[in-house]
Amino acid sequence: MLRQSELSGASRRALLLHIDRLPPALAKPHHLRLAREALNSLADADRAQFFELSRGRIAIVWRSRGGDELTHAMEALGHLISGQPEGEAPTLGELVSLFDLPHQAVWLLDELADEAPSHPPSPTTPLDVQQLAGLEAALAQADLAQFARWRTVMRLKPAGPPMAPLARIETEPVWEERYFAVHALGASLTPDRGLKADPWLFRRLTRTLDRRMLAMLSVPKDIQGIGTLAIGVNVATILGAEFLRFDDALPVNLRGEVILNIRPADMLSDPGAFLFARNFVRSRHYRLALVGVTLPMLQVLDLAGSGFDYIQTKLAQDITTRPDALTTLMPGGTELVATGLDRASDVRWAISHGITLGRGRALTR
Repeated sequence: MLRQSELSGASRRALLLHIDRLPPALAKPHHLRLAREALNSLADADRAQFFELSRGRIAIVWRSRGGDELTHAMEALGHLISGQPEGEAPTLGELVSLFDLPHQAVWLLDELADEAPSHPPSPTTPLDVQQLAGLEAALAQADLAQFARWRTVMRLKPAGPPMAPLARIETEPVWEERYFAVHALGASLTPDRGLKADPWLFRRLTRTLDRRMLAMLSVPKDIQGIGTLAIGVNVATILGAEFLRFDDALPVNLRGEVILNIRPADMLSDPGAFLFARNFVRSRHYRLALVGVTLPMLQVLDLAGSGFDYIQTKLAQDITTRPDALTTLMPGGTELVATGLDRASDVRWAISHGITLGRGRALTR
């Protein structure tokens, strides 16, 4: 219905009731009945349509502004949450979202997106050293093709003002990131242990995963014609025999088209080894990206002259509330890649602040 509204240009008003935001004290059966009854007045609005959504949410769409019907509904919902201690109940603005269609249709689609994780949380019990050694031996022989994944980094090209609908934002694939799905890998091989529960043992495990990924990409028929590619590597991996074999197998047309993703901990744990590896891959025309960077890291790391072509950071609240920090802390000649662009509003924010490289669910959709 929303997409039809966008195509036809027909003016509509929409209300989304977030019943799932009610605290337990207000989520008893009679409260939920009162919340639904509060919207009954909107049933008299012109061409009103009700939609029952996931997590108990309700959407109502009608023609014209709603007038008294909308006022009565908002008053009834306000009465429902009144009398609660401050901070223990949502505000009316948090409980209800209003939209003008069609130009805010993409915002409503954002609100409707299911933000629940696509897989259950990982176990919190970490591997021990003996289990890690056994897992490394198993991974050296296992067929990991079923756990290989890819995701695309996009170039964002606004074709209208910053607050335009996403339909007016052009995206162009720039490169693919190849990686192993760690959650699926752990669920299959160590279902009772969390591979990431101990970050340092996991960092050790990633060296084995690096080698397996390089081996998979060293088959000429599999990498030919793949285009620009990004892979995560440890500094120790770059200095190992598997990387040299990958380098030898790399087709001539992909020279300069491979981006190596390095994490800050790996760069800082042995600066001498990092500088040696950086100079080596630079001489072989690889590009470098520093990934997993946070705003506090940018504030303390001196990245000038570090040789990174890209710095990848996840869009987070400390960044969105201090966009000036990105422009002042980014070293010259380095492009920022914003990850976690999961909502249309994230994409609009990135574009409005000059960020033109990113990846996330909103771009995938």
